[in-house]
Amino acid sequence: MDSTAGVPADVTVVIPTHNRRELLHRTLRSVLAQTDVDLTVLVVDDGSVEDVTPSVEALGDPRVTVLRHPQARGVSAARNTGIAHATTTWLAFVDDDDVWAPTKLRAQLDALGAVPDARWAVTGAVDIDLAGRISGWHLPLDVRDLAAPLLVRNHVPGGGSGVLAARDLVLAVGGFDEAISNLADWDFYTRLALASPVAASMHFHIGYLVHAQGMAHDVQRSETEYAYLDVKYGHERRRRGVALEQVDWRLYLANLAYNADRIATGIRLHAELVTRYRRWRSLRTIALGLAPKGVRHRRAAGWVSPAPSPDVEAEARAWLAPYAAGVPTPA
Repeated sequence: MDSTAGVPADVTVVIPTHNRRELLHRTLRSVLAQTDVDLTVLVVDDGSVEDVTPSVEALGDPRVTVLRHPQARGVSAARNTGIAHATTTWLAFVDDDDVWAPTKLRAQLDALGAVPDARWAVTGAVDIDLAGRISGWHLPLDVRDLAAPLLVRNHVPGGGSGVLAARDLVLAVGGFDEAISNLADWDFYTRLALASPVAASMHFHIGYLVHAQGMAHDVQRSETEYAYLDVKYGHERRRRGVALEQVDWRLYLANLAYNADRIATGIRLHAELVTRYRRWRSLRTIALGLAPKGVRHRRAAGWVSPAPSPDVEAEARAWLAPYAAGVPTPA
């Protein structure tokens, strides 16, 4: 594949996976459907009980290679294994339960072509359930310097599935921090931003699966890792005069806890919002947490963030449609 606007089009996509064979194949379908790029795919099986190698090789696609950890080492180590085996100009990462629009990588390469000094790119994401129904819309900040914003909170949509970066930049910042998992993507993006300007494609190219078995729902791990990142970048924050955001972070964790029926954790977080930050609205949410399960779930199911426009919604639903059917509940 020839370069466009001077930007090489060779991309390696790294997919870490662990015990999600069916969802992995859905993710692979979306990755292999990428248009106008020279694609290599590295699936890194992080010690799955059932080796995914036979099922992936059965696809018969020479662009895909499986690498395997005999024992699980964590998502960051799996991504780093992919990085170590990649040889292309660009690297992209996607989690094994998310999906991409077919133009995702091409759009990010085009964005990079428009910002010559940028060496990584972000794009927008929609939150989806297993049936492909959209519940949230998230665009990146349309700025070139993301360092200060990322030192405050994570502004990169799509979790671990949203970024395209130059391989030499990824190597220079040290890949993923293997001491953490839930927030490893945010940590990685922070180091990318400290090292390089960013380019943004202001469209919705990622389907980010929200489900109770997702890694993000391990709220206690996320709290521990948040404290770790507070210390890790403390000096840089003080130098720039910014502070790690606290209120929205606790709201996010409390919502995850409620969705996973970890009600005591959700109530604890909302209680902290009341006592530490005087967020009185959390008293109502605490009361909701004490309501019967059916009431909580009906309230949660009834709220969906509105689409930016009918045309944008139609476009997203169109590319999501092939991935909406026949997906089992994650293990």
